[in-house]
Amino acid sequence: MRRVLTALVTALLGASLLTGSPAQAALQLYGVTITRDVPITLADGTILRANVHAPADPATGKPAPGPFPVVVGLTPYGKSMSAGATGGHGGLNPYLIKRGYLGVVVDVPGTGGSQGNSELFGPDETAASVQVIDWAARLPASTGKVGLLGHSYLAIDQLFAAAAVGKGSPLKAIFPMSASADPYRDLFVSGGAINLESSIGLLLAYTGTRTLTPLAERYTDPIDALNLFLRHLAQVGAFEGATLLDVLRDGPRRFDGPYWRERAPVNVLSKIVENDVAVFGVGGMYDVFQRGMPLVYSGLQNAAAGRPVHAPMVAGQRVSPKYQMLFGPWTHGEIGAGANLDELQLRWFDHWLKGIDTGVTGTRTPLRVIEPGGARYEAATYPVDPDTTSRLHLRAGDRLSPQPPAAQEKPDTLVFTGLSNPCGRSIDQFAAGLFSGPAHAAGRTIPCVDERPAIELPKPLELSYTTDPLAGPMRLAGPVGLTVHARSTQRETMFVVRLESVAPDGKAVELSGGALLGSMRATDPAKSWPSMPYHRLTADSRQPVTPGKLTRYDIEVRPVFATLPAGHRLRVTVGTGDVPHLIPPPTTATSLLGGVYEVHHDRAAASWIDLPVVIR
Repeated sequence: MRRVLTALVTALLGASLLTGSPAQAALQLYGVTITRDVPITLADGTILRANVHAPADPATGKPAPGPFPVVVGLTPYGKSMSAGATGGHGGLNPYLIKRGYLGVVVDVPGTGGSQGNSELFGPDETAASVQVIDWAARLPASTGKVGLLGHSYLAIDQLFAAAAVGKGSPLKAIFPMSASADPYRDLFVSGGAINLESSIGLLLAYTGTRTLTPLAERYTDPIDALNLFLRHLAQVGAFEGATLLDVLRDGPRRFDGPYWRERAPVNVLSKIVENDVAVFGVGGMYDVFQRGMPLVYSGLQNAAAGRPVHAPMVAGQRVSPKYQMLFGPWTHGEIGAGANLDELQLRWFDHWLKGIDTGVTGTRTPLRVIEPGGARYEAATYPVDPDTTSRLHLRAGDRLSPQPPAAQEKPDTLVFTGLSNPCGRSIDQFAAGLFSGPAHAAGRTIPCVDERPAIELPKPLELSYTTDPLAGPMRLAGPVGLTVHARSTQRETMFVVRLESVAPDGKAVELSGGALLGSMRATDPAKSWPSMPYHRLTADSRQPVTPGKLTRYDIEVRPVFATLPAGHRLRVTVGTGDVPHLIPPPTTATSLLGGVYEVHHDRAAASWIDLPVVIR
């Protein structure tokens, strides 16, 4: 599978980009020497610790004189662990060091071997990142030019740092893989429902590593290691404890607000453009940040074109090769699998940090897509075809039809259970590909994840609406929105949506999903797109559901980049749960239990799905 994807990416990105120029082919390959636990003293006296990986004479092992550009990784997961991460995911890529780069990996404040307070993308963490960048630019063997590299948390930190460095900074380019536009919406909630699986995953990865890694990072000073461990452990209450309490008692962090807005990179993308920092992002259709990475791309392009960051791009919009994205059929743990990320990073940083013409900016279509199944194409905008939103209507008889209802149709009954069919993709997706990753690496597929048997929960536990077999291929490339008109017997509702491609034999491939807690249905028109409702999700935007009242629910479905073959059918399934991925907030339980919904699809109260169909 990885070999196939490598071939596809090579064809997609072009030989000049992946094979390199003659000058690059003739580059000397260095060895690598490592200096561990280098102290970085911040302006407030806080000491961070870094590992510096430098090019070395391959014959003697002594550091090469340089000077070299510097690529920095900012990690909460332990800087020594980065050495084992492939493709630069951990903020360090030996492939770059061997080709003339200094590689610096730093424990962010309050993690690993570094002092300070852990903030989860807070302002002090960003300020520390800026100081690290300036420190790296002044290293004795540095050219003074700096790039940033890394995956997930490290990718998000890159965006905040690039927005904070100011104009004329040593930071010239970043390479964020699997970044979030808005961690609150991308990771912690889905339409107000709690993303339990990703939250637990973050606690295990973030809390565990940031508190335990001092014992490994400061192994030369066991007393200091123990002190750091105890200090990091004492901070667990500031984020994990406070967030858990807020979820349980409807506190501030359960809702969108100042805390989460300060941690949403989408709000600082215009600053990245102002600071003239180049960005190459990599995202995945089955990533936990499936929603967010494309919004980072469109936001940067909009900012570069002088348009609102939160708006959809428009047809014919001017785009800049300074902001690029590769989006493929990857989970969080597989981002870039099969693509030659080593070469992509080398071409990107060689251009921006060394001034080498690698051809990386010679494109008018800086959005590159690899679909599930291998189809690939290039585009300029997100959505790919902004002018062609296609609407299909939920109809009687379980149909999904382009024709709106012309008369009264009997509504469908949906009973709240909070449960779901356990045979689905979401369990694996929001566990960061925990199950599919090893299988895919071995060239195998996973039942229920890669292809689901034709087993559905019966009515009224779920409702499914399916198109006729497609007469021709249908390419979807962008966000999806489902609108449902429904009545409820209770003061709260919860809708969970699944979008699938169904083969002629009945087997289904899950494309995407979404959810909405009924009381959080209020949208912000200024940030909503034709096929992507933007929910306010604030405490003061709550609207209790009135029992018996016909109510409109606009549900955001995460974006899709896939082509349905002719003969396949598109299916929309509406349920009330997705365990263990999603759970309702505990305070809503009594308002949900016993709920019975009438889903309407008649002329007076239609229900429909808006799809980002590409017509070209």
